[in-house]
Amino acid sequence: MKIILASSNKHKFEEMSKILKPYRIELERADVQVNESDFETLEESAEDKARKAFQMLKKPLIVEDTGVYFDAFKNFPGIYPKRMYLSLGFKGLLKLLEGEKRSAYFKTCVSYYDGFRMKTFSGKLQGKMAEHVHDADKDVLPYEKIFMPKGHKATLSAISREEKNTFSHRGIATRKFAEWASKRLIKH
Repeated sequence: MKIILASSNKHKFEEMSKILKPYRIELERADVQVNESDFETLEESAEDKARKAFQMLKKPLIVEDTGVYFDAFKNFPGIYPKRMYLSLGFKGLLKLLEGEKRSAYFKTCVSYYDGFRMKTFSGKLQGKMAEHVHDADKDVLPYEKIFMPKGHKATLSAISREEKNTFSHRGIATRKFAEWASKRLIKH
């Protein structure tokens, strides 16, 4: 089975492709940009993006939306991690956490939409924010350079993609989608 991932993010595409391969699901990337609306929850944001991407592509697809949540602040950076990183950078984000609880989590939602049916799957990864940036020059998503998953002594940036995919927020949500799709979308 082939499914479109509506995303301009190559990192998400690469990780999700590897996660879906054992389920015999081949991912194709459609490099589409959709305007982000303001929502309270990650689920609402992902579902809105799926509807907007479907309007452009007119094909069944999935979108992936990830939020980062610092326990010291309510819903921050929340569903806007990229916007907050681009505004504050590592320096600003880490400054906000000085003297605060450093526990945090990633949450990912994968939303499938075919024009009629919407199905959303989520995954969560607990951990804490590091006190400084690790692997500054590594080509990974920015928050991976400052987030240490629970039970690990290194940031996500130092963990191989293969290992990360076994326990990450994205891995959990993507496998939930794959299991659902295997039962309902793939012809056996």
